[in-house]
Amino acid sequence: MALEPGTRVGDYEILALLGAGGMGQVYSARNIISGRTEAMKVLLPDFASEPELAARFTAEIRTLATLDHPNIAQLRTAFQFENRLVMIMEFVEGVTLEKRANAAAVPVDEVINYSQQVLAALSYAHSKGVTHRDIKPANIMITSHGLVKLMDFGIAKSTNDLQLTRPGTTMGSVYYMSPEQVRGGTVDARSDIYSFGVTMYEMLTGRRPFQAETAYSVLNAQLTEAPQPPMQVNPALPQELNNIVLRAMVKSPDGRFQTAEEFRAALRNLQPAKAEATASRFAPVAVPPAGAIPAPAAAGVSAMPPPPVSPAVATASKGHRGLWIGLGAVTALIALIAAGTVLPRMFSTHADQKAAPPAVTDNGSAAPSTGGASNGGASTAGAAAVGASGTAVQPDSATTANPLTSATSAGATSGGSPSDQPPIAQPVNNPGGHPRNPHPTGGNGGNSGSQIPAPPPGPSREEIAQAHERMIQLSAEADSVRAGIQQIRSQQQAQGLDLRGDVLASLSRMNSYMSEAERSLSQNDVETAQAQMEKAEKEIGTLKAFLGR
Repeated sequence: MALEPGTRVGDYEILALLGAGGMGQVYSARNIISGRTEAMKVLLPDFASEPELAARFTAEIRTLATLDHPNIAQLRTAFQFENRLVMIMEFVEGVTLEKRANAAAVPVDEVINYSQQVLAALSYAHSKGVTHRDIKPANIMITSHGLVKLMDFGIAKSTNDLQLTRPGTTMGSVYYMSPEQVRGGTVDARSDIYSFGVTMYEMLTGRRPFQAETAYSVLNAQLTEAPQPPMQVNPALPQELNNIVLRAMVKSPDGRFQTAEEFRAALRNLQPAKAEATASRFAPVAVPPAGAIPAPAAAGVSAMPPPPVSPAVATASKGHRGLWIGLGAVTALIALIAAGTVLPRMFSTHADQKAAPPAVTDNGSAAPSTGGASNGGASTAGAAAVGASGTAVQPDSATTANPLTSATSAGATSGGSPSDQPPIAQPVNNPGGHPRNPHPTGGNGGNSGSQIPAPPPGPSREEIAQAHERMIQLSAEADSVRAGIQQIRSQQQAQGLDLRGDVLASLSRMNSYMSEAERSLSQNDVETAQAQMEKAEKEIGTLKAFLGR
C-alpha cells in the first residue's frame, strides 16, 4: 500500500510518490531535521515474513553504503519501519534515459558520452564486488548538466531467481536480461555489460533488439536469436560503434568485453580515431614549389633533379618563388662549408687504413692513384663505396661518387699498391652512433668485462592495482566534469558566447594530465602516473568549483 503525502516515516515526511514496483515504492521525502529532500525507497511489504530475503537485502545495503562515485546515486542510510525496510537515497533531479529517448532521438555523441559515464560507474562498482543486475534506461538518470546517475544498485536483482511472476513485476527488465540471467545461472559483472549493450542498442536505433508480445518469446530470443546489426537499423552509425555494441551482446559471457573498463576504453578510442581520420584527410601536403632553384652540387656531389610538379601546384606556389630562391642559396652555402670542413676530417680519419686497389679503366689498365682526396673531396671513379646494408658496392665508372655514401672508403683510395684482392667494405656504425660490439659477453676492445646494470625493481602488484583503482575513480570524475562543462558551453555558444579562457585552459590541462597518466599506467610507470593524477585532481577541483559542485 502506497504512503500518502504528509505521512511521517521516521525523521522523514513523504512528499510524493515517484514510482512503484513489485519490490516496493519510491518517494520523494523531506528530512524534518535538515530540510533536505531525499529519495525514499520502501522495500518489502512485510520484513519479518521473509527473513532470508530481508537478510539478503540487508547485506546488499551494507555493500552499497561503501560505494562513493559521482555517477552512482548515493545511499544515505537505511532503517526498519513497521516491518518494512526503508532506504534513503540521494535525490537526483533530472529525467531517466528512457524518458529522454522517448522525447526525441538521442544524438550519437550524447549516447557515447552517457555510455562512458555509466561504464565508469559499473567499473567502480564491479571493482567493489557489486553487480547491478538491472541495467536498463529507466535506471539511468540524466541531470540538467548532462551528468549520469546510475540508480537502484543491487536491489532489483538481488535474488538469484528471475521472479517473473511476482505481483507487480513489469516486463521492462525482461528486454535487457542477459542469457545467463534468463537461465537462472551465475550472474557476474559481464551480465551488466550485456544489459548495457542492449541499452546502447536501443539508444542508437530507437528500438530494442528483441521485441515480442509475450515475456516468454522475448526471453527465448535472448537465448537463441542473434540481434540485427545496429547499422542495418540506423545506417548512419559508424562500423566501429556497430561492432562494439554487438560484442557487448554476445550470448556467451566469454565472448563479450570482460570488464566495464574495457568496454569504456573501446568507446573512448572511437572519438580520437574519427578525429585523426578527419584531420588526415585535410592535412596539408608539402610539395616543392615550381621554379625553386636546387642548390649547386658541392665538389664530387651530383645534384638530384627536383621531383616533377603539377601545373596546378606550380601556379599556387608562384608567389613564393623569391623565398625558395633565397632558401636555395642558403642551402648551397651550407653544402660548400660542409664540403670544405667536414669531409677533409673524415678523409684524414681513415688515412692509415689499408688502401683499396685502384679502379680499372675501360681498357683494362689500372688507373693511377690520386694520392688522397686532393680535389676537395672528390673520390676516384670506381672506388668501392659502402651501402646502407654494409656490403661493398662497385659503382659505375661514369658515375660521380657522393661523399656522404663513400666517406668510409675515402681512405682506401689514397696511396698503396695495387692488389689482387677485392675491395674490403668498411664497418658501418649503428644508428645510435656507437660501433656494434661483435662480442657481447666480452665487451668491445678495452672494455672487456663491462656489464649493463640491472634495472631497478618495478612497482608491486598492489601498487599497480591501487593506481588503477584511483585512475578509475578519477576518470569518472573527469568525465562528469567534461559533461558539465560541455553542457554550459553549449548553452553559452547558442547565445554567441563562450566559456572564460581560464576555464578552457584548466579543462585542457586536465585532459592532458589524464592522458599522460593513462599512458604511464599502461606502462606500469606508477610513479609518473600518480604525479599526473595529482595534477589532474587539482584541475578537476578547479572545474568543480566553477560548476558549483
